[in-house]
Parts: sequence; structure tokens; C-alpha cells
Amino acid sequence: MSWTPPVHVLLCPIAGEDELLISQIQLRPLFYGEQTAALAKAGSDEDDQFFELAKLATGLPGKVLDQLKRPDYVSIAQYVHEMSTLPTSHFLEKAAAEAELEGDSRAESADSESLDVVPLLLPLTAGGSGVDSLTLQMPALLATKAMKKLKTPKERAEFITAHCTGLMIPDLALLTVPDWTQLQERIDDFLNKPAAFFRNATSK
Repeated sequence: MSWTPPVHVLLCPIAGEDELLISQIQLRPLFYGEQTAALAKAGSDEDDQFFELAKLATGLPGKVLDQLKRPDYVSIAQYVHEMSTLPTSHFLEKAAAEAELEGDSRAESADSESLDVVPLLLPLTAGGSGVDSLTLQMPALLATKAMKKLKTPKERAEFITAHCTGLMIPDLALLTVPDWTQLQERIDDFLNKPAAFFRNATSK
């Protein structure tokens, strides 16, 4: 089931930069690269971080966002929080459930046959072709040794994610944040679980 970002209908409309009334906001997905840059810009204050991410999620400049009444901002902040912390499976399952409620016969299960084939929330273009799912490979010991030599957690996470997905490191910036989160959950299994964990998962 495909996912589309929601529209937030404002409780209290606001004026845009052009002074025209904004009564609803088409929310946007957050992407790993832009989220990383926004958080670096915001610094360590959590309110500042949410505000920078809300600017990305709404496409609105700060001075327009500042007009939002608190309940509307809380709704947008909830969306930003979900985008920043929940994996792709959450959004795809929600989209499938909504489609089923609406009687959409095309609704598909968000469950993948294999945990190592990860459907993407939004397709990305990598190596000149469109990609709508990634097939993960378990990292060899040589790759994890190389990963541990890198200086920062961000560098280590990006190196091992590129290795396991076959993407180039610059391509990772194009992943939505839920896709990144979903990949990290499975890669964490690869890095920390014993062989029996994977045998049990495939024998069910």
C-alpha cells in the first residue's frame, strides 16, 4: 500500500508570506539528509530542533509558523515526532488500514515476506534508477572492523548502512527518516544478534 503525507487542516487559519490565508498545510516527509542538517543548525535545544523540523515538514518559513495557534503546532509536532522516531512499517500499516476502512480493494499487507527486503516509504533514485525497496545483506566481519575505525556514530551508521543496502553514502540522504529508522532496526539485529536469532525467524 502506498503512503502519502497527510494534510493538516488548521484549527485557526494563518496568513502566508503573501498575506493570503492558509487554512490547511500539506505536510511533507522528512528526509535523512535534511533532517541531519536541520538538527545540526538547531543545536541541542529540543524546542529549537522541533521548530526546524516543523519548517521542513510544512515548507513554511519560521515567521509564518510563528503565527500558528498552539493546538495546530502540537499536531504538526506530533507528525514530526512520528516521522523522526517510527519506522516505515508503521506508516505503511496505517495507510493499509485506512485504505481497508475506505473499502479500497487494492489495499495490500505492509508485511514483507522477508525482514531483509525493506519496502521504502517513498521511492528514491539511486544509480540512475528508481528504487522502491532495499534488499539487505548481512555485514561481514571485515566491514564491521572498518566501521569501528570511523570516528563518529554518524559516520559508522552511514558506512554500515551503505554496506548492507548497496547504496552509496550520498544516496542515504535521500531516504525518508522512517526508512532510515527501519533500516537501523534490522542492521542493529545484524550487528548484535547471534545466528540462532535468524534461524528461528526463518523457521517459523
